[in-house]
Amino acid sequence: MAVGLLIGAALSVVTVLDPAASSKSPSVARDSERSETTVRQAAQVGLDAYSGGSYGDFWDLWSAQAQTAVAREEYVRLFQLCPQPVPDVRFAVTTVAITGDDARVQATRSGDTTDFAFRYEGGSWRYVPPPEELQEYRTQGVDQLARLRQAAGTCGTVASTPPTYDPSVPDPSVPNPAASDPAVPDPAASVPPTSAPTVPDPSVPDPAVSAPATPPA
Repeated sequence: MAVGLLIGAALSVVTVLDPAASSKSPSVARDSERSETTVRQAAQVGLDAYSGGSYGDFWDLWSAQAQTAVAREEYVRLFQLCPQPVPDVRFAVTTVAITGDDARVQATRSGDTTDFAFRYEGGSWRYVPPPEELQEYRTQGVDQLARLRQAAGTCGTVASTPPTYDPSVPDPSVPNPAASDPAVPDPAASVPPTSAPTVPDPSVPDPAVSAPATPPA
């Protein structure tokens, strides 16, 4: 019993001298989740999805409040109407600044630097679009927004859809082998039969032969 009391007293002394020892692990876990490394990883994953054309996957990484501004399928359709001008070019994350649950990320692409906002939400860093962009999604439809961007010249080239070939409809640009050439006689065409020579009937007078004159009376 005395030994137990001594061990308990020793543990109490350690706790008093180092009060952070009992909560060290949860604090370290929280700090690691909010570290610059985790922000960089989250930002790179999201920006790679956007630059690679996976707009639905990119929308999945938005904050919950931002996702209420535009539906996922509508956001994907926006880029079908107005593709991004420089597709398949990756962003490179350069700087990260963290303030509590918010982070500011700078990334470059094709020589241009852009700021992106991220927020720690639900155990992960999620993208927060600019307020003016969210306002456009809320007040304007995707079709109108696409037309405005097209007029501003910020859209890429829309891929043209090849025409569908219908085998039942002849293609006027392809010659029809079954069509006949008027310069070449068709062996299958009917030839009028050649009439056989007519044999005169001696009992029928030939009108072309003059009858003998009647002798005078």
